[in-house]
Amino acid sequence: MRTLPVLAAYNHVLRSTINNLGFAWHLSWPWMIVIMPLNILAGIYGFTFAPDAAAPSGEVIALTFLIALVTMFAFASIAVSWHRYILLDEMPQGLARLRADNTVWRYFGNTILIVFILAAALFPLFTIAAVVLNALGSAGVIIALPIYVAGFVLGISAFYRLSVKLPAVALERKDYGLKNAWKATEGNTARFLGLAALFFLAVMGMALILGALAWLLEKTGVDFALFLSLAIQIVFNWIVTVMGVTLLTSLYGYFEEKREF
Repeated sequence: MRTLPVLAAYNHVLRSTINNLGFAWHLSWPWMIVIMPLNILAGIYGFTFAPDAAAPSGEVIALTFLIALVTMFAFASIAVSWHRYILLDEMPQGLARLRADNTVWRYFGNTILIVFILAAALFPLFTIAAVVLNALGSAGVIIALPIYVAGFVLGISAFYRLSVKLPAVALERKDYGLKNAWKATEGNTARFLGLAALFFLAVMGMALILGALAWLLEKTGVDFALFLSLAIQIVFNWIVTVMGVTLLTSLYGYFEEKREF
């Protein structure tokens, strides 16, 4: 069993992301040209959860979710190329950066599968908490809150442990399954939580900076401020994706390939 050095892993992720952000953009910009107009369209004409918003039509909901799925697939394609660049020094050029082959589909499918597994595993726990809260009212918070917190904590750790399989998918390894990822990372639950907390703090820091920039653009009142704000949000999502994929690559390298940070 390998013990994850949290700070070393976190520093490695930050260094790898910052030092290679230019090449990450080289890998990503063809997909960004595809998804940025779609997401701006969804941001302008898609539905909103604002209390005073009109109920969206079925067509608007379907279009919004279709754009979300296309965006997720694009990020899966970028993730596959990024994993392979870091672990294999593979540098795709031209249209190869818009890869949509079987490897990308497997990566996309496995990502959704992991989310469904965690949702199915946590659903009974959260259901119990909801029943207790509904039956006991405010007094039930004493029981329900620890259940929600435990489920959230365990879900984060389980997500990271299972997601170690994703770089293996990008490397076209069909012999490496979720069981392998789960076994390789055992005994590191608390350390994954610490790493997730540090990752969250970094993301929040970026969100505050980019959010302030978007707010300033909105206050200028220029006609294209909304477009720029939406573009900033998409770039933020891209940076977070690159960081997240770098994190998974580092975890795979450490636990499976026995690399050091």
